[in-house]
Formats: sequence, C-alpha cells, structure tokens
Amino acid sequence: MDLIYLHGFSSAPGGNKGCFTRAWAEARGIAFHAPDLNLPTFEGLTITDQVEAVEALVRGLPGPPVLVGSSLGGFIATAVAHRGSRVKAMLLLAPAIHFAGRRMTHPAWAAYRERGEMEVFHHGAGRALRLGPDLLRDLPNWLGDDTWRLAVPTVILHGRADESVPLAESEAYAARNPEAILHVLDDDHGLLAPASLARLEAELDAAR
Repeated sequence: MDLIYLHGFSSAPGGNKGCFTRAWAEARGIAFHAPDLNLPTFEGLTITDQVEAVEALVRGLPGPPVLVGSSLGGFIATAVAHRGSRVKAMLLLAPAIHFAGRRMTHPAWAAYRERGEMEVFHHGAGRALRLGPDLLRDLPNWLGDDTWRLAVPTVILHGRADESVPLAESEAYAARNPEAILHVLDDDHGLLAPASLARLEAELDAAR
C-alpha cells in the first residue's frame, strides 16, 4: 500500500497533520509520499500544476494509493480522482471542496481579484510570501466541482467550528457521493484536538 499526503494552501508537507500521517505510515512500514504542492512556486501557484504533479506521482506507483488530503489538498485529491487516476480510497480533512468558487467570490479575496497579487502568510515558510496572478487565471478551470460524483471510498473529517472551510461544503459532497462518509468533529479547521487525531488514526487504520 502507498499513502499520499496532500497538504493545504500556504502550507508544506511537514505541517502537523503531515508529520502525524508520516509517523503513522512509518510505524507500519507503509510507503509514504508527501509532495510539495507549492507548484511551480508559491508565487506562481496553480491548481492545474498541483493536480498534474499528483497524477504523475500516482502513475508511478505499483497500485492505487490512499490519498489523504488536508484543506486544499482535499480538493486536489478529489480532482485527481475525478480525472481518472486510480485511487484506493480518500481521507479528506476539512477539504476545501469549492476552493476555486470561493476564491472568485469571497470578499476577503476581493483585493487579490482586483490587483492580481497579494501577500499571504505561508505556514511552511514561516513568513509572508507573494501570491501572483497565475492562480487567479487558473481558478476558472476548476469550477463545477459541485457536480462531481466519485465512486471512491471516502471518509471526510470536518470540524463543526471550522472558520476557513464551510462545513456545508463537506455535507453537500457527502450527500451527492454515496461512497463518502462524513464525520463532524468538535474542532476547528486544524483538526489537531486529541479526539480528532485519534479519529484520524482510526480512519487511517481502516483504509489499509
């Protein structure tokens, strides 16, 4: 079995959930992959580059992997499955299912849409980085994900106090995808409470 961890926006493979997932896999002798999705760079980031990089990784594996996607990484996982890559199962952690649509309409990103650039605190780099216009130009290619129906066994963990990604997005995804099971946890977007990490570990065990 291969496990691929996909980190979120303005993050990196070595974040808290990435390290937790890596430790789980290494303790069980499971092949672990955590690509850096700041592609081609964070300044020039596009969803298309992220999806294509994960598709290439999946093609090089001996069998269908389990995808663990956090926030934007959760959307990338669903996009890879939607486009036909072989996937054994998905574990989505507060997945940013409608990332493109929200970035194109949310008031917090109005200045970015107007100027084509913004400063974003990057948790992997530990400092603010410039996000350029490439993401803005690429976002329209990733609309319509609210119609995707994926025949992939999927578990979603989402905090009821999540202020970054609306819980309603995961609820709608689970409602239209019979293969998906949603667990609503007493947590925020980070999903780092002890009970949340215990649930993550249990779901990783179940996906083996």
